[in-house]
Amino acid sequence: MKGFLRRLRGIIGMGVTWAAGLAGLFSLAGLVFGGRFVPGLALTGGFLGLVGGGAFAVILSIAERRRRLRELSLWRMALWGGLGGALVAGVTNLIGGSGGLIWPFIGTVAFIGAVASTGTVAVAKRAERKLIAGGDESAASLEEGEDRLPALEGDV
Repeated sequence: MKGFLRRLRGIIGMGVTWAAGLAGLFSLAGLVFGGRFVPGLALTGGFLGLVGGGAFAVILSIAERRRRLRELSLWRMALWGGLGGALVAGVTNLIGGSGGLIWPFIGTVAFIGAVASTGTVAVAKRAERKLIAGGDESAASLEEGEDRLPALEGDV
């Protein structure tokens, strides 16, 4: 059960992170196009980010389960993120009741998913390298594959 809760926390965290990023990106696009649609675009971006980030995390946890962060290829992450984005856009479009698939919308959201997933993994890899290069003890425990946090000074 502990592993399941850890994965669930990661999926939710990825979704919330993507939601914040896409809400900001869509808000910026709304400002460029006159500012009248900013709240609606922010909500749309946030929703797509939440679901797309969660879908990417689920796909990543299934497809790349046995790999460490440094072994992940950015091209494969773009593939998984694009697939997650395309699935989210397709399902959203079908639920929205437009009657048919709108391929430019699906392609755009798939592209955004590919860019977001590649950026997410690139930032995570950079953070891991900085931790390891800094000689931090917590980085050493990450390197050894420990699942528990290192003890803090004063812990009994």
